[in-house]
Order: sequence, then structure tokens, then C-alpha cells
Amino acid sequence: MMKSGSRAEGPITRTQLTRRTITEAAITLYHAHGAKSTTVSAIIDASGLGRTTFYRYFKDADDVLNQAILQDFETLMADFEAQSYKHADIVAQIVDDMAWFIEQLHRRSALRLLFTDNSRQFYNKVNLSLTTFTRVGLACSRPTYERAQHLGRLRQGITLKKYVEWCTFIVVSFQRVNFPIASNPIQLRLMLTDFLVPSLITTISENGHQL
Repeated sequence: MMKSGSRAEGPITRTQLTRRTITEAAITLYHAHGAKSTTVSAIIDASGLGRTTFYRYFKDADDVLNQAILQDFETLMADFEAQSYKHADIVAQIVDDMAWFIEQLHRRSALRLLFTDNSRQFYNKVNLSLTTFTRVGLACSRPTYERAQHLGRLRQGITLKKYVEWCTFIVVSFQRVNFPIASNPIQLRLMLTDFLVPSLITTISENGHQL
């Protein structure tokens, strides 16, 4: 069964609306002009809010960026954990998990910044957010990894760390290169089945033997 969409949100408070207005303005500026040109003044002008209001919620432009990315990470992890689904086998589970992540990252504007701005200046600004990327990867990969481990299907030498690193490499590659295949769900899953799955787990032949 495929994963469904994000969780339904409750009523938004005035504080949440103000923070969202500021972060959305900042993300738009980062996408359009990059890290170097996105200043507090530019964010304030784009949001239509006052300077006092800005500093009530954020320390500076970097704080806006990191909080926006962290919020996207938190909702991504919560949405993943909230899914209720069953897979026919471990191959389907790996493919579905990865396809869902690739699709979700593309939809979340703050997280897309991690893959569209490769400048050193940008990554100096989001060091904390990159640490969170690893934490999210571990939390969301562990259930599938442990199932493969329980089934005795993991390839020799595939630890949880290596499992996460390889899956992260695939996800990041898709985001950075923007492969056309990523927008085609059928082709994406075929590629993951043929390329990713055999590198993580043993496959089963027609006579039931592991390969």
C-alpha cells in the first residue's frame, strides 16, 4: 500500500501565521537570490511585517533559514512515522520508503534549498540543519533496516550507518541532478528496484534461493 499525504493540520495561531509569513518570504528570497543576498532587511520588506516583529521571532536571517529547514525536517519525520501501511515484502518496503522521501523532499520548499544552493557560504549557515538530516535518516530508515536484518536479507557488511549513508546518497543525487525519472513514479520505482535494492539486501531467485 502506498503512503498517503501529510497529516491534517489544526487551526493555525496568530504566532504561527506570523512565523510562517516570515519564513516563506525568506525561503522565496533564498531560492531567488541565494544566501549572500538574503538579508534581514530584504526578508522584512518581502514579508510586509515590521522589524520589531521580525526580531520577536528570529535572531537574524540565518536563524530564519535554519528554523525553516528544521521545521520541514520535523514535519517530514512526523509525516513518515504517521503513515499506516503494510508491504508485501521487504523490497516493496525499501522502494516505497525511498520513493516517498524523494517525492516529499521535492515538495518542501525549505528542504529544497539544501540541494539547490551548493555554495560554501550557504552550508556554513545550515550546519545544524545538516546534522538533523542525519538524525531524520536514522529514525526513518531503522524500521526497514531492522526488518531486513530480522529476515536475514541484509548484504554482508551493511550496517545501519551504511544503510542510511547509501540511501541518503541516492536521495541527494536525485535532488541535485534533478533526474527526469524522479517525476515519473513508475520509472522511479523500477530504478530503485533494479539499482538500490540489490546494493542493500539479497534478492530471491525463482527457486527461492537468495542471490
